[in-house]
Amino acid sequence: MAQDTELMHKVNTVLLLHSESLTHWERDYLSNLNQTLIYHGQLSEKQLTLFKQIVTRRKITI
Repeated sequence: MAQDTELMHKVNTVLLLHSESLTHWERDYLSNLNQTLIYHGQLSEKQLTLFKQIVTRRKITI
């Protein structure tokens, strides 16, 4: 559970501090990830991989 909370904080940080560098699709995707974490408490490996790719592609450090 603590790992899920940490991941939720990372997603929120990217959305709040770096939204101007993200595309509309990326912002929507990250918002959906955040909602998935809130309601289901976990993400699939595919979702985690895509999150990491977005962060890496935009050169965002968390």
